[in-house]
Amino acid sequence: MSRVTKFRALSLVLALVLSSAGSLIVGSTRGTATQSSDDVTTFDPARFAFAVEPVVGGFDQPLYVTDPGDGSGRLFVVEQGGLVRIVQDGEVLPEPFLDLTGVVDTSGSERGLLSIAFHPQFEENGFFYAGYTEPAANVVTRFAVSREDPDRADPDSGSTVLRVDDPYSNHNGGLVLFGPDGYLYTTFGDGGAGGDPQGNGQNMDSLLGKILRLDVDTGEDVDDPAYAIPADNPFADGSGGRPEIWASGVRNPWRFSFDRATGDFYMADVGQNRYEEVNFQPADSTGGENYGWALTEGRHCFPEDEACDTEELVLPVAEYDHDLGISVTGGYVYRGEAIPSLQGVYLYADFGSGLVWGLGRDASGEWVPSDPVESGLNPSSFGEDAAGELYVTSFDGTLYRVVDPAA
Repeated sequence: MSRVTKFRALSLVLALVLSSAGSLIVGSTRGTATQSSDDVTTFDPARFAFAVEPVVGGFDQPLYVTDPGDGSGRLFVVEQGGLVRIVQDGEVLPEPFLDLTGVVDTSGSERGLLSIAFHPQFEENGFFYAGYTEPAANVVTRFAVSREDPDRADPDSGSTVLRVDDPYSNHNGGLVLFGPDGYLYTTFGDGGAGGDPQGNGQNMDSLLGKILRLDVDTGEDVDDPAYAIPADNPFADGSGGRPEIWASGVRNPWRFSFDRATGDFYMADVGQNRYEEVNFQPADSTGGENYGWALTEGRHCFPEDEACDTEELVLPVAEYDHDLGISVTGGYVYRGEAIPSLQGVYLYADFGSGLVWGLGRDASGEWVPSDPVESGLNPSSFGEDAAGELYVTSFDGTLYRVVDPAA
């Protein structure tokens, strides 16, 4: 039996084990992070601990969870088949917020409705954005909430912001997320198949294999969903690459996030045959990073038996091989108040094995991951609420809350 198979078998067992308080205790290497006097988090990987408790179940392949930023306390859970459901006070509302089941293409295991993002001024303008797949295309569409019911989207309000042709069914990325700068970030992966056969990751004339940064507030017409190019995008004038591009060289980024305290950018990229990776971009970056795909996979040349020049590439701050998992799920830096031991720690997981890691910098400033701990889940995504508390969606159909393992 392979290590991955063993981990998956253990995950199924652990999923049945609940603590007396109703929390699913996931794993521990007895962890903590401490805050130094210069306000830089120092991470002790040997003391990382992690636990979750179920919030509510009954979802069908949940892929994402997010907060609307309107003070309502609601959480919005995205199902791959095309529904967005609202969790209010621990209960799922009976009617979906959004129904795109007749719009999204779910053929193939990686297609469907992949995420939503609420506009920073959602409470005022009612706009939110959805990332999903259509046949042979990846799409970002703007919707509006119903004027009659804040728990329902207006089904007729959809306006396409961006549609990119996609030659294969996999590697769709699909996350839409507003950054602290107010711009919309998204990615569509490298187009799919294996080994990036079209060379999209390093082709600066293609929007595939990139992180995109869009200004969806053109200032001219609030009803116009078209985007503008931020003036400080690295290729805003079109020289050197498409002006929408913020970063290049990505394969299938499955979740990225911004540290709400620092503005730093974390991006997990699903590997090809051997390595899963986590990448980092500091908040003061002016963009233009090349994360290497398909010249590299993780910190290694791709293929490994071929030489590659990594001098101009940004290599990942963490990686793991396929003895430990098969598909990385990026998370968030914890900035809530309920779990002091996780303060400043970046959490990420593997969808296949259910393992979870903590990541941070040690006292010397070097990036160090914890040892992996078992979760008993198939973590499809992490999410963050208004207070910075973290959640996990799992393919067992349940939304979980990350909780203090010592409580």
